[in-house]
Amino acid sequence: MRRLRSWFLRLGGLFRRQQRDREFSTEMQSHLQLHIEDNLRAGMTAAQARREALMKLGGLEQTKETTRPARTSVL
Repeated sequence: MRRLRSWFLRLGGLFRRQQRDREFSTEMQSHLQLHIEDNLRAGMTAAQARREALMKLGGLEQTKETTRPARTSVL
């Protein structure tokens, strides 16, 4: 019985992790969009605005990978 309970807890943790990853991706996209909009208001072209925003955030995938250990250790 204890093994079955442990298995269900692990399975539930997997789904929660996927949900947290999706939420984090959405949040990162939101931050990126805010930076892009700021850059556009500053007079940059769309391509420049996106590039500068990505550089400011350190790149989306790189940021996700560097923050993943911190996010998973807390949760």
